[in-house]
Amino acid sequence: MVSYTFKQPNTMNDIQKYYLTETARWEKVLGIYMMVCTVFILLLAVFFIVFSIVSGTSFLEDEDLGAAWGIILGFVYLLCAALYYFFAMYLLRAGKALKAWAASDSDADLTEGLKNTNSFFKFSGILAIISICGLALAIVVGGVIAIVALV
Repeated sequence: MVSYTFKQPNTMNDIQKYYLTETARWEKVLGIYMMVCTVFILLLAVFFIVFSIVSGTSFLEDEDLGAAWGIILGFVYLLCAALYYFFAMYLLRAGKALKAWAASDSDADLTEGLKNTNSFFKFSGILAIISICGLALAIVVGGVIAIVALV
C-alpha cells in the first residue's frame, strides 16, 4: 500500500497575498457604503415613526388604522437597519484586519480578518435560509387562503 503525505505550505505566495489585500480593500469600501446606507435606513425609520405619531395619519392612508401603519413600517425599517449594521460591521472589521495583516504579516491579523469574513458569509447564509423559509411559508399560506376564498 502506498501512502501519500501532503506537506502544508507555511507561507503564502505573493499572488495569494495580492488577492487577500484586494479583498480587504473591497471589504472596506463595501463596509463603508453599507454603514452609510444603515444611517439612511435608520433616519427613514425615525422619520416614519415620528411623522406617524405627530401627524396621526399614515402614509398608506388607511382610515381604520391611522398612524399604526407608519409606526409599524418604522419598526420594520429599524429591524432592517440593525441587520444591515451587522453586515457592515463584519465587512469593516475584516477589511481592517486584512489590511493590517498585509502591512505586518501577523498571523493574528490574518486570522481575525478571515474570521470576520467567515462571519459575514455565515450571517448572509443564515439570513438567506430564513428568507427562503419565510417565502415558502408565505406561498403556502397564500395558497391556502386562495383555496379557502374560492370555496
